[in-house]
Amino acid sequence: MSRLQLHRLGFRDIELQVPIKGAAGAEYFADFGFRRSRAFGEFDGEGKYLESDLRLAPTPVDAVLAEKRREDDIRGVTGWRVARWGGAHIRTAEALGTRLAAFGIRPPG
Repeated sequence: MSRLQLHRLGFRDIELQVPIKGAAGAEYFADFGFRRSRAFGEFDGEGKYLESDLRLAPTPVDAVLAEKRREDDIRGVTGWRVARWGGAHIRTAEALGTRLAAFGIRPPG
């Protein structure tokens, strides 16, 4: 749904699953890359935090803390911002556009 709404907003050639090597060699993938805005985009479904069969960490707290460390590492090695959005933001293209604009991410043109 994020990709559809991004397309409706006018984003083209979006980088998907952008590989990033962390400071200590960890390998990460950002959901979306917005090169012109020097930002990554991450869709946050609640399942990866709340549902034990989807969660990689033992507890929701551990999952959130691991995600915070991951995001800090990504920002640190790239100097790029990280914009996060959830289900409420992808209900309409306008809602996602407003969320992205708050991070300085705007469609080309």
